[in-house]
Order: sequence, then C-alpha cells, then structure tokens
Amino acid sequence: MAKNIFIAATDKDVGKSTISLAFLFKLLEMGKDIAFMKPVGQRWIASKWGPVDEDVVLMKEVLKLEADPVLMNPVVVERGFTEEYLLRAIKPNLSDKIIDSYKKLAKGKDYVIVEGTGHAGVGSVFEHSNAHVARLLDAKVVLVAKGGIGNTIDRLELNRIFFRSFGVEVIGVVVNKVHEKKLEKVKRALEIYCEKNKLALFGVIPYSTVLNNPTLDTIIEDIHPQILQEKAPRNSVIDRYIVGAANIEEALNYIKKHKGNIMIIFPADRMDVIFALPKMQQILKEWHSKICALLLNGSRPPGEISMRVLEEEEMTVLWKEGDTFAVVSELSGISVKTRSQDISKIEAMQSFVFKNIDYKKVFSRVANAAVMESTLGKIKRFIRRSIIFVRFLLTHDIKKFFGRSSQK
Repeated sequence: MAKNIFIAATDKDVGKSTISLAFLFKLLEMGKDIAFMKPVGQRWIASKWGPVDEDVVLMKEVLKLEADPVLMNPVVVERGFTEEYLLRAIKPNLSDKIIDSYKKLAKGKDYVIVEGTGHAGVGSVFEHSNAHVARLLDAKVVLVAKGGIGNTIDRLELNRIFFRSFGVEVIGVVVNKVHEKKLEKVKRALEIYCEKNKLALFGVIPYSTVLNNPTLDTIIEDIHPQILQEKAPRNSVIDRYIVGAANIEEALNYIKKHKGNIMIIFPADRMDVIFALPKMQQILKEWHSKICALLLNGSRPPGEISMRVLEEEEMTVLWKEGDTFAVVSELSGISVKTRSQDISKIEAMQSFVFKNIDYKKVFSRVANAAVMESTLGKIKRFIRRSIIFVRFLLTHDIKKFFGRSSQK
C-alpha cells in the first residue's frame, strides 16, 4: 500500500508545485516508485491528453511519468463547472472519481504526492475542499506558506484549523520565498509556532528572482501581445520591469542598482526613448544587465522608422493595444508558474529549494494510506461476487446447497 503526502497551501502562488516537484525528485533519487496527483485542477490547459491542470503536465513531462494525466487530474474545473454543479439536482459523484483514480495511480507505488489547489477551503463550493479531498485519501498534510512572520503564522493557523475540522492531520510546514536578510528571524519565529502546535518545520526556503519572476514566454502567453520582433530567448527570466514614463537618466540609475534582464514598457510613439535604446544597451552591458524586451503600447504599433532602429538590437519587441497603465496592470496579474520548458527555473530549484528541505523528517512522518472504497467500487465488488455466486448455483445441486425441505 502506497504512502501519500498532501501538499496544501495557505494561499495561491506560494510554491506548492515547486515543493511537490522537490519531493518527487528526492523520492526518485531514493529509488522509490512514485506517482503524482492533483485531484482538483483549476488552472487547466488544452493538452494533447485533453483538458488537464498545468501542474500535471509539468510533472508528467519533467519526471517522465507514465500515468495517464486524466487519472492524475480527475476533476477539472472548466469554465461554468461550479455553476453547473450548483444547479444540478443530482450531483456528480466527484469523490468516487477521485478515489478510483487515486487507487489506479497508487497501485504498485511506494509514494503518491498529492497536490491541492489554493488554500484549505478551495473547492468547498462543490463540496470538495482540499480538506475534504485529503480526508478521502487518508493523507497527511504539509502546509506551504509564503515567507514572513505575522501574516504567515495567521494563515498557517487558519488553514491548520480548517484541516483539523475534517479530521485531517497537518504534520508540518514549509515556508517559501523568504528574503535572505530575514531568514534567521523568520526561522526562529516559525520554530516557536511549530513547537507550540506539534508541527515539524520541514524547511525555510530563500526568495529566488529566477523562480518568482516570469519568463518572456509566460508574458507572451498570458497577455497575448503582437510580436513585432523576436530575438531574445523565450525562456529568458524577466528580472525587472521599467515603465518608460520616467526619464532615461532615472531609468538607468534604477537599473544600475538592480541589474538583470529588463523589460521596458512605454508608448509606441515615444521616439525619444526608441532612439536612445542602442546607447542604453551599450551602457547596460558594462553593468551586466541588458534590455531583453520592449513592450510597447498605444493605439497603433510603432512605425517603420522606429522598427528600423530596433531591428539592429538583440531584443524582442512586443506591442499591446491600450494605455501604459492597462498594460502594466495585466503584467502585474500574471501568475508565475514553472513549466517543463523552463530549464533555468528547474535548475534554480535545486539551488534554492531542494537543499533547504529536511526530507528525512518529512518521510518519517507519513504512513500507508487506507483509502476508503468508492461507491462505484462497492457496486463493482457486489456485481463480481453476485456473478460468482450465480455461477456456483448453476454448477451445483441447489437443493443440496440450501438443504432439502423437511418432510411433513
């Protein structure tokens, strides 16, 4: 019987998938047979396997898992799913779907890593919160939180209590995205909280710009700009956005302090900025920075003269209709997710994440899961037994089996 771990979070975008991937990599390194499951998936994509959660595609492709992604993500929350569920008089049996998929995935495996979606209560609207699903799968929970003290502990406690109300045990905590200067302070505070609540602190992971900033490809996929020129690699991580409303000297002074791959956002009719870009790029090379991409905006794309200036530069040029504020708002709403093609992010995980988790402590606290049998499973078992019984009756003397009736 497989052991399982349910990876839950205090909020979205705190690094559940990163921690799941770290656990899976370590188990493979230990020579274990593994499976991955995301019972309820909200961020689905149209893949070659059909609509499945993007995290399932990541695990499938990076780890070369053989399992069918449809089993790995049995419940896909597509557009209109929640409303349809609420309006239906007879609800679909999501529990059976999750349990049956889990059993198929877990067969012959040592460990199943189960990843939740959002905080503990997500899914309550269709009666399958993370806490409910963890109970179905008899799973112990590892809570992942974003680095900090006050807000972090408040959210950890809120989620821990919600899981407890379903009879689910939270065994420990991983705190992610902690700024380097605050590592020791955060660690001390979390150790006090965990000791008080009989939890293990499995890891405190430092903040990484590579892991937490979007790639150029992510930006293109999310905001769908028009690509006017493509020269920078799509897997380039964008370290900084610079809004071209500032004057050029202010922008250069800012870049000098922060460095990295820069994306500049400004109106396409700002010819002064466009003509200054070649010289800016030369200066930035001395500071080990570069303008990786431009995101131009406005009512129309840049003209021929502007593009002639830009075509000499090794940068990607994008254009998005709308004012600068609207475009920046779209950028700020991007949810940064690691994908199988993001090689630099996966490599960064090994430096920032994998070495900062106490795996021995994690795996020592999990046990074999006694997953309940689904309703469908019970029906199938009843039918199988009924068929065996009927066959027995057909091939034996029924009177001898039941006993002859007593003579009067």
